[in-house]
Amino acid sequence: SLLVFIFLLFSGVQSEEPEKPPPSGASGGLSVPWHDELCCDSPGAHIIAEERPLEQDTHPLRFSQCNFRSERHHNSSGGLCADVMCRIREDWSALTCELRSNHSAFSAAAISLQPVLSAAERITASEDPVICEGNSSLKCSLVLGAMNSDVVLNVTIANVTSSPVHLKVPTAPVKPGAPVNVSHHQTIEAELVLTWDPPPGAWGQLRYEVRYRPETPAAWKVLQAFEPRMLLDLEVRVVFEIQVRGSSLVEPPVWSDWSHLHHISLDIVSYIPEVLKGRPDEAVTLYCVFNDRKFEAKSARWTLNYQEPIQISQYRPVNQWVSQVTVKPSKSHMYELLQCTQAEVIAYSKIYVEGADIAITCQTNGDINVMDCSWKNKELAIPKFKSKWADMLCEEMERREKAGEELGTPDPVGQECSNQRSCRIQPLRMNCYKLWLEMDSPLGPISSKPIYLSPVDHVKPRTASNVAAVSRRSGFLSVTWDPPRLPVQGVTCQFRFHAPSTVGQPVWSVQPAVLAHSGEVSIPNMCVSYAVQVQCKPTNGSGYWSDWSKTIYSVPQNSQAPERGPDFWRVYSDDPSGNQTTVTLLFEHLQTSGLSYCVDGLIIRYQPQSGPATEDRIGFKSSHSFQWNHEVQTVTVETYNSRGRSANNFNITLNKKLKHGAVRSFHVVLVNTSCASVSWSVLNTSSVPQFMVLQWTHSHQEIHKNPLNWRRLRYTDQPVYIQGNFFGLEKYDFSLYPVFADGEGHPVHTKAVRRDPGAYMLLMIISFLSVLLLVTLVLSQNQMKRIVWKDVPNPNKCSWAKEVDFKKVDSFDHVLRAPETLSAWPVLLPSENISTVVIMDKPNLSALVQPPLDPST
Repeated sequence: SLLVFIFLLFSGVQSEEPEKPPPSGASGGLSVPWHDELCCDSPGAHIIAEERPLEQDTHPLRFSQCNFRSERHHNSSGGLCADVMCRIREDWSALTCELRSNHSAFSAAAISLQPVLSAAERITASEDPVICEGNSSLKCSLVLGAMNSDVVLNVTIANVTSSPVHLKVPTAPVKPGAPVNVSHHQTIEAELVLTWDPPPGAWGQLRYEVRYRPETPAAWKVLQAFEPRMLLDLEVRVVFEIQVRGSSLVEPPVWSDWSHLHHISLDIVSYIPEVLKGRPDEAVTLYCVFNDRKFEAKSARWTLNYQEPIQISQYRPVNQWVSQVTVKPSKSHMYELLQCTQAEVIAYSKIYVEGADIAITCQTNGDINVMDCSWKNKELAIPKFKSKWADMLCEEMERREKAGEELGTPDPVGQECSNQRSCRIQPLRMNCYKLWLEMDSPLGPISSKPIYLSPVDHVKPRTASNVAAVSRRSGFLSVTWDPPRLPVQGVTCQFRFHAPSTVGQPVWSVQPAVLAHSGEVSIPNMCVSYAVQVQCKPTNGSGYWSDWSKTIYSVPQNSQAPERGPDFWRVYSDDPSGNQTTVTLLFEHLQTSGLSYCVDGLIIRYQPQSGPATEDRIGFKSSHSFQWNHEVQTVTVETYNSRGRSANNFNITLNKKLKHGAVRSFHVVLVNTSCASVSWSVLNTSSVPQFMVLQWTHSHQEIHKNPLNWRRLRYTDQPVYIQGNFFGLEKYDFSLYPVFADGEGHPVHTKAVRRDPGAYMLLMIISFLSVLLLVTLVLSQNQMKRIVWKDVPNPNKCSWAKEVDFKKVDSFDHVLRAPETLSAWPVLLPSENISTVVIMDKPNLSALVQPPLDPST
């Protein structure tokens, strides 16, 4: 035991004066953060501990040396160890070193942090050290100044100090700016890729954090990346907020601020690309990505512009979630929309068509100082109208521009009508214009196919003036006009006409265009007033027809005034008050065909007994009404035309006081449905009427509402036959008015009804049956004779018949004679006449037709 004591004493003396090695990392220092293990050796410690009872262990262990495991000459077998870690706080404000151990032997520990200045091979202290004492768990911090320096670390355990450690404190990094241009796109592998750009001015490699969450309040999810892109897996139809920040690779990291919020909302499908440019009839390819994994690419159904299905042969699935389609844009649209599903989605891919053939039409006015251009826009977006002009022929301008030469002067007029579907160019230049439509797009301006035109080739002239039309006796409608004076190259004109029509829209008859200032066409009736219009068109270029001229009506070419006025009759309708009577004049149809003149209308002349005459001019009408105050007056109806008025006219004297009765008897017989026989007799044959007026109507006028019928008849003693419509078995009321030179006599009235057609039908049936019976009897008699002669015995074989001559008529009765005791009757009665046919000569029907009355007689 004495030997052991001497050995421990020797070891303790050696530990109190250890050899001081150079500080670890003196050549350049160790990088922070730094971590190592400190182990302390005490060669006799475990032996002494075994020999001494635990209750006598009142003194801590004494270590011979403490070294870091990273030192090359250190052997840690049999010693006790503790973790030592040094790092810089996240805000780079201090350097913190920490000692951790589970052994009670490290209850007396101290950490010393000495700021030093390192210059080449020399290390000098710059400030007083920071010393922290404690037990087996100890933390010590050194505040870093504006000028960061190196730090020498010393750890003391139970009065045994470790080798110094030279820590190289890095320069505090600068806080970078936030990443910019955060965006996203999808790939044809159905990947959603988030991308961004490093902050401006950043250098070196950066690391990034990405956080995202739904717009509804929710916790952020954070992902890390070491390149400016990241794959995301997001739900469909949910709006996500996304931000990115970055820092350098130094520890601890100094993070930038979060970038601006970027939003991502995935629809059921997405398109790659969402926008692209194409040309008419040139194939383009695009893809549809199904973000909703309930759908697959094989279920894709591509449509164009929301409604036109694309043929299945034009698309195919690329993988489970991506469909590919190839289409050729149309010429008639400046853009087209494609969709790959019929589900309720708004997303689409938009193809802008460069060089679409949009029809632009222009029209120059009759004065050739304004040109109006218009186009049919089939898109919701309204394109801008663009124009420029050049002082050259349009063929040359188009040829040189196609060769790549830039020509013409831009016309600012397009800026004033960019949001319309038409545009007016004014002032107008008599040169060549290049016109096109332009639409803004994310890919730059999209232009339609330009057109080249000269305003003088698209003129719509003014309307023809001084239009006149004459209906000639030769059967031609002659039309003349004055053509517009511009354009100076001349115009060709045409006219159209139609006869008056009261049913529906008139049907115009358009005549061929002529260079002359007049034209004519054959017409069936010169007395009809034809409606006529004229329009003109330039002879050169692709100009337009002018508007039709105002409608004018043809004037007939009359050879003379009308010869006679129409026949007419009057109907009274008394006012209940008795002061006035409404007189309605009923006019007979006036036949004018075949004459060399026309009738333009009627003149009704009223001549009272006292006072001047008055007149009314009316058109062709079937009736005319006026008020009569019971004053005696004469009414005359005349016809007129451009040559004058008729001289031979009918008149009626209106007199409330009628002459005495003049008619003794009045009879009407309805012969058939279209003829009636009228007869009458007068009381005094010495004063006979000038003529008789027959008036009739249906007895139940309130039901049938048939018009009033009338006829002017010559006075005669014979029955008169009139034509009319007499249907059924209904009754008709007939009135007969005698008209004298000085007025009307009292009318007489009667009713007439057609005979019962049933009686005629019964008579016909009886006649038919009689004829049928006669024919039957004749046929029966002949049949009976053939039967009897068949049974007559042969005279050569029958004795009683040898003396009978059967060829005689009376032999037949003799053979059939009965015994003498009985009366013999012939089998058939002798025929007799049962009807008589009387044949009469053709009757004289001249009485059915009366010649027209002469107003003068």
